[in-house]
Amino acid sequence: MVDILLATYNGEKFLREQLDSLLAQTYQDFRIVIRDDGSADGTEKILRDYRIHNGEKIVLIRDEKKCGSPARNFMELMKHTRADYIMFCDQDDVWLPDKVQKMLVRMQAEEKSSADGAEPILLFSDYYVTDAELKPMHVPEDSLQIAKHYHSFNRLLVQNYITGCTCMINKTACLLAGEYDDRVLMHDWWVALYVSAMGHIVHMPEKLMYYRQHGGNDVGAKNVKSFRYRLEKMMDPDTRHSKDTYFAQAELLNERFRSMMNEHSRLVLDGFLKIRELPKPARVKALVDGGYLKSDLVRNLGFMLYI
Repeated sequence: MVDILLATYNGEKFLREQLDSLLAQTYQDFRIVIRDDGSADGTEKILRDYRIHNGEKIVLIRDEKKCGSPARNFMELMKHTRADYIMFCDQDDVWLPDKVQKMLVRMQAEEKSSADGAEPILLFSDYYVTDAELKPMHVPEDSLQIAKHYHSFNRLLVQNYITGCTCMINKTACLLAGEYDDRVLMHDWWVALYVSAMGHIVHMPEKLMYYRQHGGNDVGAKNVKSFRYRLEKMMDPDTRHSKDTYFAQAELLNERFRSMMNEHSRLVLDGFLKIRELPKPARVKALVDGGYLKSDLVRNLGFMLYI
């Protein structure tokens, strides 16, 4: 059984198209588990209509909580599944018909080849970048964050390379997520971090969905090498303090999972957290020596400037 976790909020414009693409999957042993975070548009009516017409295929989670962010909404959803395999789904994309089937086959192969049958595993694929009308956007692929497929623990401590809507995780990985904490930067980043520290991550180099860009995305497929993007990042006050959020998330990892990590992962985590105590030149050296690096030279220079 696969559970597709769909977090919604004011998504009426594209929601039907996404739900139709899920229901048209070639692999059909799945549920769509949906939690709406208090939409003020027609989202809830759409969800009720699909629930009526599709029966137990669609599960609507109703509670009085107001999450206020995709990260917290998805982590609430993760509490409501005990499926063997879990996928994250955004409300505005479109999945290709064989996405679930192909990822499930690969995931089960990874589990069979795993030395520890109970280890957490995360599998992620590629996507087509499209505009609101699902027309291809001509963003150079080597300029997208997904163009880099780093998923080692040291790299993930300072940058997320995993796009949640491309992921499948196994039950072990899902059960480890725990309660939401304000130090969690994004649900996909959080899961990728602890899986990289205690299990393994696999990149599946096949495009299995349309990743729609429409101006309302919380996180989108941006050209991270464009002058405009880099200028905006340099001018953004949050960039100067991003290191603090990385260290805070790493502290949460240390609190929750240290006893479960192997020695190598503990050393990597300790090395990163100790950087805060070092003088400036030593901090930069520790970043390089420990491989706590971002995806390209300009990003690394900016990171080292503000560390």
